[in-house]
Amino acid sequence: MSIEKKDPLVFTDDASGTPTAEQVAEETEIYIDPKVEAKILRKIDIYLMPLLTVAFLSAYLDRSNIGNAATAGMLTDIHMSSQQLANAVLLFFASYVPFELPGSLLVKKVRASRLLPLFMLGWSLTCLGTGFMKTVPQFYVSRLLLGIFESGMYPALAITLTTFYTPKEQGRRFSYLYLSVGLSGAFGGLFAYLLLKLDGRAGLAGWRWLFIVEGILSVGISLLLWAFMPDDFNSAKFLNDDDKKIMALRHEKHARYMALNESFDRREVWKCFRDPKIYLSGLIQFLGDILSLGTSTFLPIIIKAFGFKTVETQLLTVPIYTWGIGIYIGMSFWSDKIQRRAYFMIPGAISTVIAYALLLSVPMNLRGVLYFSLFFLNPGIYCMLGLNYVWMLNSQAGYFKRATAIGINMTMGNTAGLIIGQIFKDHTPDGRYVTGEAVSLGAACGCIVLITIMYFYLKKQNATRDALTPEERQRWIDEGKTGDAHPDFRFIL
Repeated sequence: MSIEKKDPLVFTDDASGTPTAEQVAEETEIYIDPKVEAKILRKIDIYLMPLLTVAFLSAYLDRSNIGNAATAGMLTDIHMSSQQLANAVLLFFASYVPFELPGSLLVKKVRASRLLPLFMLGWSLTCLGTGFMKTVPQFYVSRLLLGIFESGMYPALAITLTTFYTPKEQGRRFSYLYLSVGLSGAFGGLFAYLLLKLDGRAGLAGWRWLFIVEGILSVGISLLLWAFMPDDFNSAKFLNDDDKKIMALRHEKHARYMALNESFDRREVWKCFRDPKIYLSGLIQFLGDILSLGTSTFLPIIIKAFGFKTVETQLLTVPIYTWGIGIYIGMSFWSDKIQRRAYFMIPGAISTVIAYALLLSVPMNLRGVLYFSLFFLNPGIYCMLGLNYVWMLNSQAGYFKRATAIGINMTMGNTAGLIIGQIFKDHTPDGRYVTGEAVSLGAACGCIVLITIMYFYLKKQNATRDALTPEERQRWIDEGKTGDAHPDFRFIL
C-alpha cells in the first residue's frame, strides 16, 4: 500500500490561498497514493451510493405519489375535498418534523444499518396499505405514519455519507442522493402512467395500484438495506482489509472533520445550538423546501391546470425532472472541483425567481410558455437546496455536532411542509395557483439574500483565522476550540 507519514505539508485552496477543512492535518501529514485512494472511492461509489440513492428514491416516491393519485381520481373515490388534500399534506409534516432531530441523534446509538431498514419497512407497509383505504380519516392516519417512519431516513443517509467521504468529495455524492428527488418525479410520472393502466384490475382503481405496487417495491428495498447497508467503513462488506486500513488513515488525516466519537457528548450538541451558521442554513432550507415541496407534491396538479389531460400530465413531468437532475449533477461536480457552494446556489435561486415570475405573469392560454418556465424551476431548486445541505455538512465538524446540525437543518426545512398544502389549495377560475406561486417567488428571493449573508459570514470567519498570530492561534487551541471552531479550520465558500 502506498501510505506513509511525512513532515507537515501545507495544502492550499487555489482560490483563497488558505488551508481548507479537509486539508488541515493534526501533527503530521499522512500521504496516501491518490490512485489507490481513487480506486477505493470508486468502489464505495459503486456499492454504497446506489443503495442509498434507491432508499431515498423510494421514500420520495412513497411521499410524493399523493399528487399523481390526486389527478387520477383519488379525491372522488374517497370523497376528499381540495382542503382535505391540503390537510393530508400538512399531517405528513406534522409528524415528520418533530421526529427529525431525535432521529439524527439516534443514528449513532441504534446504527444506521438497522434504523433505516426498520423505518423503511414501516413506511413501505403504510404506503401499501394506503392503496386499500376508503375514507379520508384513514388516509390522514397513513400520512401521519409515513411522517414518523420517514423522519429518521435522511439523517441516517447523511451521517453514513459523511463517515465515508471528506468535505471536498461530498458535493457530487450528495447530488447522486439528491437526484432521487428528481427521479421520484420523473419515475413517479412514468409509474403513474403505467400503473393507471391497471385501472379496474382486481376491482381496484388505478391510483390504488400506484400505492400498492410502490409499497411492495419499497418492502423489497428495505430487505436489501438490512442485508447490505454498512454503518461505516469498518462494517462495509465490500471493502477488504487493505481498503479499511487506508480508510482508517483517511479518517486520521481528516480527523478534525471525520472523527467518529464513540460516546455521546452533550457539549457537541449544545455547541451546535449556539452556532449561528446552522440557523442561517436552516432558514435557507426552510425557504428552499417551500419551493421543493411545492414542486414534488403539486407539480402534476399545476401542469394539469395548464389544460393538459391526466395521461399527458403524468408524461410531461418526466422531462422537467430529468432536465433538473442533469443540470444539478453537472453543477455539483463543478462545485466540488472549485470548492465553492454559494457561486452555484445564487444562480439557482435566480433561475427559480425567473420561473415563478413567468408562472405568475404569462396568460394561462399560453400553455407552451408556462410549461417552458418549469425548465427554469427544477434546476434552480436542486442546485440551491442540494448544495445548501452539502454546505451545511461541510461547515460542521465533530460527529455529534454534525448529527445535531442535520436534525436542526432538516427540522427547520421541513417545517415548510406545514404550510405548503395551505398555500397551494386555492386557484383562480382559470387554474392559476396565485398564492402558492407568489409565496414561492418570495421564498426564492429570500434565499438569494440569506445565501449572500452566509457567504460573507463564512468569508469573514476565514479572514479572522488567517489574521491570527501564532500566539493567538495557540490561545484558541488552549481555550478548547475544536472541530469547525479550531483556528486551522477553513470554511468552503
